[in-house]
Amino acid sequence: MDFLKDLNQPKVYELKKAFCLFDLDGDGVISDQDLKNTFLTLGEDKSEYDIDKMFDGVVQPLNLDVFLLLMLQRANGLAPQDVMVGAFRMWDKANTGFIDKERFIHDITTYGDRFTLTEANEAVADAVITRGPQLNDEGQLVEKLDYVDFAENISGFQKTDHK
Repeated sequence: MDFLKDLNQPKVYELKKAFCLFDLDGDGVISDQDLKNTFLTLGEDKSEYDIDKMFDGVVQPLNLDVFLLLMLQRANGLAPQDVMVGAFRMWDKANTGFIDKERFIHDITTYGDRFTLTEANEAVADAVITRGPQLNDEGQLVEKLDYVDFAENISGFQKTDHK
């Protein structure tokens, strides 16, 4: 697993924990029964056809190494955290580590490869939000997005120089 040395180790650790959540019988392999049972614990009864479709094109057995490679392939193209932080800094003129949430949503729904409003709200739904000290036009505290934390959550698995 030499490919792991060039990756963000906390994220690799998270992937290992996720693997264990799917490997319900603890045999080191995610089987079709493990996946079916995982969905059942989430309240969804997937058909054998649906489960088989999920395994299409996946190297078997789906052990930890294969799982990590699969997740890394899916995340290929995501920028590392330091690149994302640099991009978010364009909204942070005072270099505080926070950006105006509403302004950010406005900009990503208005310019470039536009998000829909629903996509933008979903994107920031899990971001750390603080309020103030500025007030908006209605006299309410401005919601600020912690973009360093946000970048960490949405970045790829490559190591960064940022943290």
